[in-house]
Amino acid sequence: MKLRYYGVTLLVALVMAFTITSCREEWDAHYDTLSAGKSELNLYDYIKSQSDLSTFANMLQITGYDSILSKPQTFTVWAPSNEALTGLNTSDPALALEIVKNHITRFSYTTSGITRNVMLMLNSKLITLEKQGDGYYFNEIRIVKPDLAASNGILHVINQYAPYKKNLWEFINSASGLDSLRNYVNSLTRREFDVDASYKDGVFVDSVFKITNKVMTRLARLNVEDSIYTALLPDNQAWTEAYNRIHPYFNTTQTDGGVAQQRASTMWTIVKDLFVSGKIQTPVQLNPLVTTNGTKLYNPDKFFSGSQPVVMSNGLSYIKSSWLIPDTVSFFKPIKIEAEQTTYGRTISNLNASVNSGLGTGMTISNNYYAVLRDAALSQSTKLHVTYTIPGTLSGKYNIYCVFVPRSILNPSDMKPYQVKFYLTYTNSAGVQVTNASISSANNVLKPSDAAAVFTTDPTKVDKMLVVKEFTFPFSNTVFSAETMTDLIKQIKVALKIESVNTKEKDDIFIDYIILEPVL
Repeated sequence: MKLRYYGVTLLVALVMAFTITSCREEWDAHYDTLSAGKSELNLYDYIKSQSDLSTFANMLQITGYDSILSKPQTFTVWAPSNEALTGLNTSDPALALEIVKNHITRFSYTTSGITRNVMLMLNSKLITLEKQGDGYYFNEIRIVKPDLAASNGILHVINQYAPYKKNLWEFINSASGLDSLRNYVNSLTRREFDVDASYKDGVFVDSVFKITNKVMTRLARLNVEDSIYTALLPDNQAWTEAYNRIHPYFNTTQTDGGVAQQRASTMWTIVKDLFVSGKIQTPVQLNPLVTTNGTKLYNPDKFFSGSQPVVMSNGLSYIKSSWLIPDTVSFFKPIKIEAEQTTYGRTISNLNASVNSGLGTGMTISNNYYAVLRDAALSQSTKLHVTYTIPGTLSGKYNIYCVFVPRSILNPSDMKPYQVKFYLTYTNSAGVQVTNASISSANNVLKPSDAAAVFTTDPTKVDKMLVVKEFTFPFSNTVFSAETMTDLIKQIKVALKIESVNTKEKDDIFIDYIILEPVL
């Protein structure tokens, strides 16, 4: 075994030595070739000496990069020929600077051993140098004269110029027709004091500020060159259409911020599902397509139809003139509260709560678990009830359901139904909190003082019982400023109370979930 191990080790060592030797020989041969033809001139003087690069040399002078390329620092330049720059106003300082910085990078890059290399240009753009067939390409442009060595770097000549590609952030801030989107996104920019950068070892050094924008911190790093996204950008017409459609859903009480908060919630809703990771070409192969906010867009071809992608340096942009994302996909979504979970608050009275698994029972149970609420009352006259708080309701219309698990899940012979009453807590149109409004047999919301109807479940199945039909919440309940979950629960203004109707026997209740389904 030792001899065999030694033999394998020796073989690996020989292969590595051969590979390293071959690579070194390839580089040495390439280096010898470069050295043999190396100019004593610096990059700028070398470029200036080439008659077919006189236009680019003049651009270097205009922008001040003639002096930079004359220094002993090492650079690689991809110089467009005079023919490549024909028709451009190369005397324009802004255009000249844009082009020059897009064709220069630090350090030396030759074509030796290159398969594909991504380089950081002086303008922070990432451009690819790669081999294709029998040639080498810079940003998909063939290099017609590669590996010309100067005293402070490498020069490659290309027969086209590489146009400056804006990143998504630059595009949003400059493209015509995106004024509404641009104004909102820029309004989110904040200048914040950076505590960590301002102190060193607990001692104040200097006031350092950082610029933040929640679109880029929460949704997409639009200004980062190596973060690739596809953007669905609404033009001014689409923005107005979306705003008018979404705005009524966020009617907000004065306590929660009133009209200003309603406007802010509406605009954030428009932008939160505009970005998808990666480059998405049409027709779209992924279904569903998941936005960076986590929303699933089913049959996404329709969202991209009618517009062509604009190529960005960090992705693609599609400008849309109409708002195509359905309300119930993007923001007016079902609200589901799993009965076994207490994340958003659950209050029980005279009941003991536990959790059971539905696995292996033959019944379809949401999330595989359900709440078991067992009668703990000392007297038959004591009321048994559980209340679930429900966050995130919009000022829209919902059907409210409660899903019960039959007793037979534990005892197949137990066919006793549940008899329950329901009560809804919400904020009325006057902005007044209504607590425990009774629900009628017709699934309408009554006054708290009215008698609540008794609902009887179907004991033979998991019963999705309609509680309230087409109820419109006058105000949204989506604004929370709490720092702790306890404080947040206090700010939730919607709740459903389920009360067991007492019988002579112990009256346990098994609940799967509560769900509010939007009604358009």
